Amino acid sequence: MTINSKATATQDRSSKPLIVIACAIITGHTLPLLPHANELTEQGFDVSFIGGPEFETLIRKTGATFYPIERLYSQESLDYLDSIPDRSARIIWGLKTCFIDLTASRMKSLQTVLETLREKHPNREVVLIQELGYMGTWPYLLGAPPPKGYKQFPKTLTFTTTPLLVTSVDTAPFGSGLPPDSSDDGRARNAAMYAAEKGIRDELVDYSNSVYASLGATMKVDRWLFDLWSTHTILLQPCSPSLEYPRSDLSPKVRFIGGTPCRKTDLSTPLPGWWGELETNRHAANPKKVVFVTQGTDKTYYKNLLIPTIQAFANRSDVMVIGVLGVKGAVLDEDYQIPNNTKVIDYLSYDAVLPYVDVFVTNGGYGGFMHGVMNGVPMVLAGTVQDKGEVCMRGEWAGIGINLRTDTPSPETIQESVERILSDPKYKARSVVIQRENEELDSVSSLRRCILEDE
Repeated sequence: MTINSKATATQDRSSKPLIVIACAIITGHTLPLLPHANELTEQGFDVSFIGGPEFETLIRKTGATFYPIERLYSQESLDYLDSIPDRSARIIWGLKTCFIDLTASRMKSLQTVLETLREKHPNREVVLIQELGYMGTWPYLLGAPPPKGYKQFPKTLTFTTTPLLVTSVDTAPFGSGLPPDSSDDGRARNAAMYAAEKGIRDELVDYSNSVYASLGATMKVDRWLFDLWSTHTILLQPCSPSLEYPRSDLSPKVRFIGGTPCRKTDLSTPLPGWWGELETNRHAANPKKVVFVTQGTDKTYYKNLLIPTIQAFANRSDVMVIGVLGVKGAVLDEDYQIPNNTKVIDYLSYDAVLPYVDVFVTNGGYGGFMHGVMNGVPMVLAGTVQDKGEVCMRGEWAGIGINLRTDTPSPETIQESVERILSDPKYKARSVVIQRENEELDSVSSLRRCILEDE
């Protein structure tokens, strides 16, 4: 008997649920999902990916079908957010403008994709993986009529691209940048801090209820928004438990799936001309120490961190500094003289360079932080804004880095911190332990299990 392998493969594919990935239109919220989209398509899943137009080429390379969404806020609005001096006003304006107000547009984009899939595949199950910042699902999950062709809204998993946001008796409010404390005094501190934010929280809950109700929601938000967004569905936290604070009241809906695996180097992408120096140094009898620094891909104020790091080791013959500007085509000011021991490039895969690196100096973006984790590289962390203070504290708490508690460290502070990591083997040893923890969790397989398991 002859077996038609092509027909068998098609039948196997059709038996799998259709996957829809929906991402916020921000680099750090999109890139972590790309390896998962690639793995799912290789495993025979049909994947539709809703994301920003600037990521279309990267998304299509994964084998997913691309659906665009529009950018609904500008760099000017983000700069304005940072300029608001009052913390309460900054939180309220930021969550309204950058998250809740996106709901209607993101809901419409999602509806279009889901209805298109239902028309093409009337009998296929659909599973939605929403990146936490996408926002378009909440009216549906709170009772709005499902898209045309669906008896109920599809199974939804939430993939977070931030540290764990949930409230707990054992932790201070997210954004405080404080370590956990489950002692009696610590819990009293935490409770007092939550109470102090009640006005902010109530205002934002009321605002979200008005927006969601206008879009068809029949149920009200009955808890702090971060708790709704994090634990109304299964939450996929892409790290190991060792990178999160212990919480005695943690929801069972939180699943630690391990960090996203390192991306394979794209052989079609040319490496910089100095790459051979890295290769040679790696195998030298007395290799130079390699310090990698990036300002991230969003707040690229190079005078905050990148330039001070370069200055900290200027012309040190025993150190090589590699600076990545984070934006294709970016350059430093023409009047800035780059030292002989320093290489600066506009854009470079972190996973390509980190295997050669001894210390990673980063502004505390969660994506960059997890690249450091997955490569077992200890870090110097310098960030306080947005979620960066929380990321930096987790690096300190986990023992894999030094938290500078500032966005603008001096060259002297950076040099001291890097040399402390280089002289104390505990940082590298701990980084390797946590790297292995995350690898063993096998996030690709964990995500697939969550997709296929019964609710």
